[in-house]
Amino acid sequence: MKLLLQRVAEASVEVGGETVGAIGPGLLAFVGCREGDTPEDADRLAVRAAALRIFPDDAGRMNRSVADIGGSVLAVSQFTLYADTRKGNRPSFVHAGDPAKAAILCERFAADLRSLLGPDRVAEGRFGADMRVALVNDGPCTIELLSETASSPSSSPRPRLPLPALELLPVDSPDREARARAVAEASWPETYRGLIPDAQIPYMISRMYAPETIRRETAEGSPFFLLLADGRDAGICSFDLAKRGENASAELHKVYLRPAYWGRGIGRWLLDGMADRARAAGAASLWLRVNKGNVRAQKAYKAAGFACVRAICTDIGGGFVMDDYVYARRLAP
Repeated sequence: MKLLLQRVAEASVEVGGETVGAIGPGLLAFVGCREGDTPEDADRLAVRAAALRIFPDDAGRMNRSVADIGGSVLAVSQFTLYADTRKGNRPSFVHAGDPAKAAILCERFAADLRSLLGPDRVAEGRFGADMRVALVNDGPCTIELLSETASSPSSSPRPRLPLPALELLPVDSPDREARARAVAEASWPETYRGLIPDAQIPYMISRMYAPETIRRETAEGSPFFLLLADGRDAGICSFDLAKRGENASAELHKVYLRPAYWGRGIGRWLLDGMADRARAAGAASLWLRVNKGNVRAQKAYKAAGFACVRAICTDIGGGFVMDDYVYARRLAP
């Protein structure tokens, strides 16, 4: 992963004549991703970008970071940073990362910066769009950062980023219904890649996140919640307040985070928060279903105190099934 950082007095980005991101003094960060880049690469580069001392102090020396000066960052994706110009006059982009994965990493980088600098100090371009970028380079000062040299994984642990400001909102309006569905559409493809047929994803989303479904299930005692991280839609969840199940158990379902927020401790916060709500509603235990092949999620549930209790397979129509394990967690009084 690569950053091209430009110290700016101001910068902005337009898409189709609309300004989608703008900052005053700070950094314009062009972000490039290649094959093999990981969330850890995004984390390390965000930490380095926030701490890099390239702003002048009172004596005129480059001794302050964008965090020190209260500056902002405009993050703009740019796959051309990995152009290969060694052969011929037409650049090759074979080393640039898969667009779907690169989009997640760019979102991760921006989310990390919001946690480090504050939600109002990070703006973004629009991934994959034809963007027009305007800037006033201060200095000029342009710095390149590479993830492989920002901090070696073999010699430095993954950065401990602060937990973002988290908030749960009830999905109780058409706007929030649309936002909940958008989170599902962003998270499901990466969650279920290779685990279920591709055609099953839109089939299930259309059934589970239709406005009438959300309203009906909420009325029946299974409210939906939208999770915000630093003011951005980061996840969704729902649980059954009617305590359907044996021994006053409550079902936790539709628990999804946008992939950019995986591995940040946010899922654990969400699970613990849902456990508290279920306990307050009188539940003695919490249970959920997880795809048998979703090892990542199973590991997270185990770390949060859940244990596998049985297997279950359900025909959901359309020629599809849900082939899952059931995980349960006892709730202390």
